[in-house]
Amino acid sequence: MGTLRDLQYALQEKIEELRQRDALIDELELELDQKDELIQRLQNELDKYRSVIKPATQQVHKQNELQEQQRTKRQAISAEPTAFDIQDLSHVTLPFYPKSPQSKDLIKEAILDNDFMKNLELSQIQEIVDCMYPVEYGKDSCIIKEGDVGSLVYVMEDGKVEVTKESLKLCTMGPGKVFGELAILYNCTRTATVKTLTNVKLWAIDRQCFQTIMMRTGLIKHTEYMEFLKSVPTFHGLQEDILSKLADVLEEQLLLFSMCSVW
Repeated sequence: MGTLRDLQYALQEKIEELRQRDALIDELELELDQKDELIQRLQNELDKYRSVIKPATQQVHKQNELQEQQRTKRQAISAEPTAFDIQDLSHVTLPFYPKSPQSKDLIKEAILDNDFMKNLELSQIQEIVDCMYPVEYGKDSCIIKEGDVGSLVYVMEDGKVEVTKESLKLCTMGPGKVFGELAILYNCTRTATVKTLTNVKLWAIDRQCFQTIMMRTGLIKHTEYMEFLKSVPTFHGLQEDILSKLADVLEEQLLLFSMCSVW
């Protein structure tokens, strides 16, 4: 029969064991919270990426579906107008406007600092930089009016503007800032009004040029993923539409993997 001292010693051991377990549980809960935050950040970044890339990809898919419908209805007609494909887009000549190294760096940094555009590939950003053309406005000019249909996105190089929504001031912006991007990315009306407080110098790119850059990159990537999947024996015999959906999933998974590698 154990003595009182033995029982007290055994009790102390149990208490210490429980304390260690509680500490371990606290550590695991903290790690779980950190993982949840990481997942949320990844999801936010993926949503932003989709907002830029997917509209162009969806447009291509719709055009391809329309093309198939036209072929079904008009099988006797050859050489139908085709939807965009890589060959079509590869022959599109994008405009080029010379810029100083300082202006190129300013535009690039502005895009990388923008929440909606910073996840673009560097090759896409470089093409956007090359395609942007100079625009100037005098003091007290209205560059963007809330509710209007937007077709341009701007990068500020010099000057200052004021942003208002429903006549309420939101902020002022100076050099190195992007504005007007929401109307280009989401095909919506202008969400705010932008007026100049001083003479300003801007760089601009139109919707058609921007979407051409997005579609060309998206199509090239999609085709590369399709070719890879076709080379996998397991996927031999699958229909094109199923392979296309698998390619979309592969693209998203690779994006998530690259984000995890960064973090």
